[in-house]
Amino acid sequence: MRAEPDTGAAGDPVAWHDAENGGFAADLGLFARLAGERPGGVLDLGAGSGRVALRLAEAGHPVTAVDRDAGLLAALERRARERGLDVVTEHADARSLELDRSFPLILAPMQLLHIVGGASGRRRVLAAAARHLRRGGRFWAVVIEEPLPLGSGRPDPIPDVREVAGWVHSSLPVEVAIEPGSITMVRMRRLVAPDGTMTESRHVIRMDRFSLGELDRDADAAGLAIVGCERLPRTVEHEDSVAVALEARDG
Repeated sequence: MRAEPDTGAAGDPVAWHDAENGGFAADLGLFARLAGERPGGVLDLGAGSGRVALRLAEAGHPVTAVDRDAGLLAALERRARERGLDVVTEHADARSLELDRSFPLILAPMQLLHIVGGASGRRRVLAAAARHLRRGGRFWAVVIEEPLPLGSGRPDPIPDVREVAGWVHSSLPVEVAIEPGSITMVRMRRLVAPDGTMTESRHVIRMDRFSLGELDRDADAAGLAIVGCERLPRTVEHEDSVAVALEARDG
């Protein structure tokens, strides 16, 4: 994820990730249904600390979770072990993934394709997914629905909060700016120590914009084709999104 360095607050990176991503659930029902339709294993790209992977593993699906952040993967491993869940972790970049197995279902949740470095990174993720897709399998990617109106605004002031060992991590979205080629989300992070001391920092995330037509062209270059879409419910912090299904052209 492309983010500007924080200034001021530090805190637990896993707690920040959980606070800012862990509460999103609009896609979980869809992913659970898809895993049931294509049993045999799920590859979760950009798995983070396990928002999707743990939910699917709890439902009895074997999951392979990929992320380039070793700290988030360590948290996922610990949580899966504590719950006795079938989750294999792979410390790797989704753009250059090389595993020795294929999967009937591959997921790219939380607008992963928007934060991999523009068109070139997007094409690399699609190519990697194609290499790991079992014959007859599907790759589902959540993407922001276009077109979007240009401009900026302030989201509803609802902070996301996590507490770890007495340290309270509060992340408040304060601005969303939609520009011709990107979407920028600004959050104010407040870290409250056990003694009540508070520090603040700004956390900025930028996502690339692209149309379904551009995604279709990128997919074609990777040997994939779009075969369907499902709209996800809109949330305070996430623009209108659709889950796009892709298959191998000869699949």
